[in-house]
Amino acid sequence: MTAARLQAALDALVGEGAVGALAEVRAAGTYAMAGGVSERGTGAPVDPSGHFRIGSVTKTFTATAVLQLVGDGRLRLDDTVERWLPGMLADGSAITVRQLLMHTAGLYNYTDAWAVDGRLDVEVVLSRRGLRVRPEDTVALAERRGAQFPPGTAVAYNNTGYVLAGMIIERATGGTYAEHVESRILEPLRLSGTTVRDTDPGLPPPHAHGYLPGPDGPVDVSVFDRSTAWASGGIVSTAHDVNRFFAALLRGELLGPVELEQVLTPTPWVTPETDSGLGLVRAHLPGGPAVWGKHGGFFGFDTFSFHTRDASRQLTVSITTDTGRSPSTEDVLRHFGFVFGCQD
Repeated sequence: MTAARLQAALDALVGEGAVGALAEVRAAGTYAMAGGVSERGTGAPVDPSGHFRIGSVTKTFTATAVLQLVGDGRLRLDDTVERWLPGMLADGSAITVRQLLMHTAGLYNYTDAWAVDGRLDVEVVLSRRGLRVRPEDTVALAERRGAQFPPGTAVAYNNTGYVLAGMIIERATGGTYAEHVESRILEPLRLSGTTVRDTDPGLPPPHAHGYLPGPDGPVDVSVFDRSTAWASGGIVSTAHDVNRFFAALLRGELLGPVELEQVLTPTPWVTPETDSGLGLVRAHLPGGPAVWGKHGGFFGFDTFSFHTRDASRQLTVSITTDTGRSPSTEDVLRHFGFVFGCQD
């Protein structure tokens, strides 16, 4: 792997419509590079060490936090939601913690309320930039919309389940979700560039700007209250920290072997190309190995973080956009397949 190939991959993402892109690669050395601009209308470069919203990569942190409590004997994956959050769900006695993490609980996905005919309603999203949201209100919205299917009978990607998982962490620990992630993940790994608390809607410097398409052109959404995503997608981090987190997870530094095996056990009913575990997925690369990781999006920011099972080869990419559309995991991995030894 060469720095030139990494730069070419980042430049290709920009050529396909990204405003900016940064990446850290760990494979026989560490490479941190960037392409594009950090802010529209300027020539300011993207800082490879910059902060960004990791979106649903947060789910891997949340699933890890739950499994830590399982390893501690403080809760079980087969506990019901009713056991920990009595009265929260009408069907809480039939839904388990495992189903929340595996996307098989059948709950309404609360972010679908922001879409019209399957497409993001940008006006609705922009109206929520300064809105503080309690997890209880998010769950209540999902309950009003009704279930998608009976628990455990199918799989459908679901943000509501991870909000509930965050609430269960709080009930089991007696503290806040942020406090647990900080004390059990961030502090031991010295992830100083990662922020879980959502009291500041801005991003720490340095950071690139993300945008959504408004009626009069792209709107800067770099300032956005993250409570709307919370344990399902609210963490801010850096490529360095995300790579360090995944290396620690996959190498058994955060979980015992039994709990790590649970994380890596695929969910039924998924495609052969992508297996879903607890809080992460396994992608099968043509001409290369299977890689574990996660894609996460948060309004103008997209994160792609994938790793070999032994974490000997790691890739974390952050892309800023202004179209409201996210590149696919397959497309991103196609550009960066050389990191994992894929043939051109």
